[in-house]
Amino acid sequence: MEFYTRGGMDINMYYSTIHTHTNYCDGNNTPEEMVLAAINKGMKTIGISTHGPLPFDVKWAVDDDKIQTYIDEINALKEKYTDKIDVLLGMELDYFIDTEFDHIDKSILKQLDYTIGSIHYLGRFDDGRPWTVDGSYDKLLSGINSSYDGDVKKAISDYYYHLSKMVEKYKPTVVGHMDLVKKNNKNNLLFNENEDWYKDSVCKCLDIIKDSDSVIEINTGAIARGYMTEQYPSRWILEEINSRQIPITINSDAHLNDNIACKFDEMYELAKELKIENLVYLTKTGWQKIVL
Repeated sequence: MEFYTRGGMDINMYYSTIHTHTNYCDGNNTPEEMVLAAINKGMKTIGISTHGPLPFDVKWAVDDDKIQTYIDEINALKEKYTDKIDVLLGMELDYFIDTEFDHIDKSILKQLDYTIGSIHYLGRFDDGRPWTVDGSYDKLLSGINSSYDGDVKKAISDYYYHLSKMVEKYKPTVVGHMDLVKKNNKNNLLFNENEDWYKDSVCKCLDIIKDSDSVIEINTGAIARGYMTEQYPSRWILEEINSRQIPITINSDAHLNDNIACKFDEMYELAKELKIENLVYLTKTGWQKIVL
């Protein structure tokens, strides 16, 4: 991966966000409204990354019959705003631990500028229905009880194992909200992040990611939507990422144009505080490095 270095950072300027959702999936605004919001924030790049198609019906992912319309619309916005901002065409893809990305038409991937690889589903109930780590606490616990006989430690360890396997095999451009499993872990309700087994699971995953070309995101989406007060991933994980020199990008995971740069000031300051050396943002010519 090549980096192109820019000068010192103006904290009042936001470089980019390439994790955004629109009304093609579970977002509230049109792609053009998200582009305009990014322009208003002075961003260099805006990436639109609808939730990719799934092998079952859900309300929060793009419909199969709208995929080409989505692709065509983002490509049209690239041309319309070419003198104002880099508009990139992306997609957040769901990795399943049993079928991986088999549900994704490979012809779709060839048309994208980048991908975000995420794990939202960790197992299946006895009737075959998948259960998610991104839902409510009760639903998560129900899934763990069903697939892991209530063994939270095993479930969480498996999440990071499969995340590493996804990156190792498919090398998505960006690893989405790496520690999503902490969403329902307020006050260590499910597990303790300070325990050795958890840290070992995370670090083994990072050791795989560091040998790939994938970038890890700082994601403020859960803050914007009121689920948490902390970014993904946790501070100590960011320190581990930085120590391995894995590139990091800052994304809002915005589902609303008003949240296009949610808490970005704080995230840039956090990156400065942690002395993150490889803070990057994606442009139409590739990754560029931000020098804090």
